[in-house]
Amino acid sequence: MISIRLPIILLITCSLSLASTSIFAQQSSLQQLLGKMNQTLERGNYEGTFVFMHNDNVETMRIVHGYSENGVREKLVSLTGDAREVIRDQDILTCIWPRDKLVVIETASTTHGLPSSLPTDLNELAFHYKLTEVGQARIAGHDCTIVRFEPLDEYRYGHELCVETQNGMLLESKTFDTSGKTIENMMFTSFRMRDSVPEKLFEPSVHLNDYTWKTASVELNGELQPDQSWKIENLPPGFSLRSVTRRLMSASNNPVQHMVLTDGLASVSVFISKVDDPEQVYKGAHKQGVINAYARDLNQHQITVVGEVPEGTVKMIGTSVFYSNP
Repeated sequence: MISIRLPIILLITCSLSLASTSIFAQQSSLQQLLGKMNQTLERGNYEGTFVFMHNDNVETMRIVHGYSENGVREKLVSLTGDAREVIRDQDILTCIWPRDKLVVIETASTTHGLPSSLPTDLNELAFHYKLTEVGQARIAGHDCTIVRFEPLDEYRYGHELCVETQNGMLLESKTFDTSGKTIENMMFTSFRMRDSVPEKLFEPSVHLNDYTWKTASVELNGELQPDQSWKIENLPPGFSLRSVTRRLMSASNNPVQHMVLTDGLASVSVFISKVDDPEQVYKGAHKQGVINAYARDLNQHQITVVGEVPEGTVKMIGTSVFYSNP
């Protein structure tokens, strides 16, 4: 959090105390705004069109999002480029590719265009981000507040959010690197809240009778007991282990251990699975937009680290994974 060095002179001390109170009030206001945004992103009923810019590409997507006692439902339709639809029903994604007449069912792991929810407790971010309200804007006909998360080191990206004042909807999101260069941008061009979302809006836009259906990376038989011998020796500053799970997946003959690391804002996933054929092990670094991945082999196990963090961060984590025999 912002710190204030108190001078000896009493008059200046009183002035700075007033400034400190003002800063605290701003932080409290931002915390309430981000809390409202989290609630709307996950549990709001809304629809709109947004532009997604990354890797020198521009995509336009249509989104419908709904929430009920049965959970979250969402539908994304591409309006530019190859026709495709993604329909989310809680934790299951149905991906439709009309050109190839293909349907792929998989487990939901990303938000496919909209950033995931952000923490409402800002204290945990204070040592690694500078959080400020930098102004007001108008996006898609709605007034919004611009909030900036400035990274204080090279291990994480920065973020700038434009959050609608009335409902807390995230109308624009920018991700930038440590040099301040924008590397990904999402912005709504039209948006509206709804009281409820009709069932028909979540149905596929095309008939799927003659499509080929495939299943990829869907969880089988629930969770298994994690192997606690897998550890990470050196974590980037501020990152800690949030969860560890181990599952059987349809895309792998062996269980996949999934470790999630977070600094309170950015998240990194570590996947570990045994490989039967050593020639099938992937190695090296890969980048797609803001997502960096690093893979290596360890005793015939595939170690894969993926996250919306700089390349150096995923490499640091990936090279630190080891197996500690009990």
